[in-house]
Amino acid sequence: MTAATGDDRETVLGDLELTRGLAIQMSALGTLGFVAAAAGFSALFQAVAGHPASFQFAPAGVAWWTDALNLLVLAVLATAFVVPHELLHGLAIRYYGGRARYGVGVAHFILPYAYATTDHEFSRNQFIVVLLTPLVVLTAVGVPAMLALDWGWLIVPLAANAAGAVADLWMTLTLLGYPAHVRLEDHATGVRILGRPADRPGSLSVTALVWDALSGAAVAAVGALFLLAVAGPFVLTSLGVGSFTVGTPGTLTHLFSFVNRPYEISLTIGPGVLALGAAAGVAYAFARSYRRRGRASDAAAADAPADR
Repeated sequence: MTAATGDDRETVLGDLELTRGLAIQMSALGTLGFVAAAAGFSALFQAVAGHPASFQFAPAGVAWWTDALNLLVLAVLATAFVVPHELLHGLAIRYYGGRARYGVGVAHFILPYAYATTDHEFSRNQFIVVLLTPLVVLTAVGVPAMLALDWGWLIVPLAANAAGAVADLWMTLTLLGYPAHVRLEDHATGVRILGRPADRPGSLSVTALVWDALSGAAVAAVGALFLLAVAGPFVLTSLGVGSFTVGTPGTLTHLFSFVNRPYEISLTIGPGVLALGAAAGVAYAFARSYRRRGRASDAAAADAPADR
């Protein structure tokens, strides 16, 4: 009989807690995520429906409070999926044998949040399913409904749901750096990861993730602005193009408009540049984090003692 070595003892590998710094960083990342998701859903809706989504909800002739009413409806729509989002977390918890508890809170007076938690323990893959179920299900149901029923207003709750899932995506990315056999204990403000000391991967910096997203968004937006404002008119003029528009003016999908006629020369850069930058920044951040995780795992494997 072979005695168990010290490396076989279970220990706490990590506690993923919603600290003040993480709350600030997730707020910034969620904002980029909302802009990117809203732009993507808007472009999809317009491509299928043939017209941009309308976010005018106030009846005609209501005078000065029209904009206020529209903003109020948008705010309500942005929170419309909070309850189904958490219920879907709860259904996934129940599927794996747990009993969900629900609640709301404000992390460090910065980030309001709702949660579904349980005393049940999960494997890594089970918990990833719990994390991603709301994003996958609500998007899979909401997008076809938006397109089939011509409900452009669904863009707002769908984008808010995607932005709210940023923390779930970050946690999924973090957990993928651990072996599948680790155990997870969920609680209202975070997750505890249990396993053998050899299961501990290199650390994944949330600060690096956020700064990668912000820097990637800035570079992408400035680069797109330069290409469209400088190279765009030059190329279109050399090709003899008199009018060219990408996206619909007045909407989030509007990227670029150029007119070169004897009686008019104009160039317009729309908010689509910011949306493009946000999408590029989020994608760049997660790609960089995945590469860092891969390098950390390879380094940990190389440093681990050989089996005897």
